Order: sequence, then C-alpha cells, then structure tokens
Amino acid sequence: MKQVKPNIYLLESGKFVNIYAIVRVNGVLLIDTGISGKADNILTELSEINVKPSDVKAIVITHAHPDHAGSSAALVDKTHAGLYIHKYDLDMLLGKAMLPKPRYLAGKIFTFITKHFWEYIPPKEAIALDEDAVIPGFEDLKVIPTPGHTPGSISIFDATASVLFCGDAINNRSGRITGPNKYFTVNMRQAWQSVAKIGGLSFDTLCPGQGTWIADGGQKGCKACF
Repeated sequence: MKQVKPNIYLLESGKFVNIYAIVRVNGVLLIDTGISGKADNILTELSEINVKPSDVKAIVITHAHPDHAGSSAALVDKTHAGLYIHKYDLDMLLGKAMLPKPRYLAGKIFTFITKHFWEYIPPKEAIALDEDAVIPGFEDLKVIPTPGHTPGSISIFDATASVLFCGDAINNRSGRITGPNKYFTVNMRQAWQSVAKIGGLSFDTLCPGQGTWIADGGQKGCKACF
C-alpha cells in the first residue's frame, strides 16, 4: 500500500490495475477492485491502516472491464458496501450485456486470455450513476462522465484534495501521460474529448487506472497530451 495523499491510498493488490481507497471518518470509498480473486487481498491491505470490512461504505467502478470490476461482487458480499457504476456500463457490469469487442488483434488476444483465465462473477446489483449523481457519505466527490474507453467510463473528482481519479480515460506509462489504450477503447474520438474535459478541470494529482499516479502537475500533463 502506498499513500497518495493524506487519507488517500493506492492498494497494491491490483498489480497492473490501480485500486484506490479514500478513507474518511464516516467510512471508506474504493475506486475499482482489480481482477477476480482479489477481494481478500484488498481487505488485508486495508487492515494495515485499521480499516475493517464494515468500514467500506462505497465501491465505485470507473468502467465495466473485468480487470477493474472483477472483484466487485466478492467485495460487496464481504463488506455490504454500495456498488456504483455509470448507467451506460451497468448492464455490462451485471453480465446482462456484452462488453464491446476490441478492434485490434492485440486486444482480441488479450480478451481471449482474460476470458479463459479470469473467471468474472458479476455482482447481483449495482447503483447507476450519472453526471448529477451523489454518492451517499461522499457527497463532496463529483462524478464526471469521461466516455470513450467504454460508453459509461467515469472519473471521480475530489476538489478538496485536488485529486482526479480517471480510470482508463488516461494512462501514465513510463512517466508519459497518454490517452486510453486504443486496443480496448470503443470510441477514440470521444475518448480524446474526455481527455480534454479532464484537462479543463483544476487539480494537482492525477490517479489513473493504469501506471503510476502523478503527484503534481496532473492537469498540465493532460493538456500536454494534445
């Protein structure tokens, strides 16, 4: 576990996918859950900062890809937290709709591997979010639709902490901020519009779903993508 800012942590259970915890007096909010089978690892990490399963009050999924939502069902069972996702990705999260198919060979190969080696168990239910949604207990956090990577991709903006959690709308690989991975992005034109939207916000710290977080200059880095 690594501390991003006071009361904001990056959990290392996700391995190549970032899982974040916002710790408040009234409870904990998780952003993404990693692949399937990581629920116990996540809760063990949280116990290192004296967070019990019952302290987790909300789990927000930035988009319905199984590497971000894979342990959502198990975590809900163990914590009884509310599970949230944008309304346009809801049916994909619940297993009621197919995920968009990758357009490139590399994406198709990776999807084949994940389908056969990552068992995705969809949650029974989740709460649909939109732009005006409020997450109970975390009313200060703003839900920002950032579609393109998936139809319902979202970012979470903590203006007080000056932190933006962007899921896979933006990546940071080898210290270079880029847009989403084209191999798994449904609409690249829309995705770049979302990058522009993120760049128009005022924040210091950028917490992407892939790669390392940027402590300072996150907004400037987003603008530099263009």
